[in-house]
Amino acid sequence: MKKTVALIVCLLSLFAVSSCSLFSSKAPLKHYYQVYYQPKKSASQPINATLRIKAFDADKVYKRYNLVYRTSLEEMFYYNTHFWASKPADMITDLVSNHFSKRQIFSDIILTIDKKPNYVLSGRILALDEVIEDEKSYARVAINFELKDYKTTDVIVAHSFDRKQKVEGNKPVDVVRVMGGIIEEELEVFISKIYETLENSD
Repeated sequence: MKKTVALIVCLLSLFAVSSCSLFSSKAPLKHYYQVYYQPKKSASQPINATLRIKAFDADKVYKRYNLVYRTSLEEMFYYNTHFWASKPADMITDLVSNHFSKRQIFSDIILTIDKKPNYVLSGRILALDEVIEDEKSYARVAINFELKDYKTTDVIVAHSFDRKQKVEGNKPVDVVRVMGGIIEEELEVFISKIYETLENSD
């Protein structure tokens, strides 16, 4: 009888200890990220036209808030504790809008059709990944940009890129910073094409 009581007391003690550790354990800390940089003001005169920036689209993989990492083109994973602060399509739309506004590329920029624009800029996100290869981390960004004539819907300027760049560091925030640098550089290439095309069309 004493052995039985002792065994029950021992089991209850173990249950109490495990219950305390279970309820006292903290949930994993969640991290939220945003691609951000501060574009420099342009020395060129703004193009005298109204530009509408449409909400960007994204492949299905990037319609979630989770950051994506890959070990190959065929295999991908979602981080469980690392998230975008907003959906990638919304985040990149805001980033492009801020870039064009701060650089003063066009005299007027709108996000909704409250008046008829001269041009419409749209884009599609094809890749926004951390790529892990041979224990090294890379940032990969692939986006298609298009500038269309609003009246004719003809594509005036198109720019596509798919870049992978090594990351110095092993944290998701380091990957996000490199992504911002890639997008900033590629937007400048796109803007150069826009200036060249529209100036030659005058």
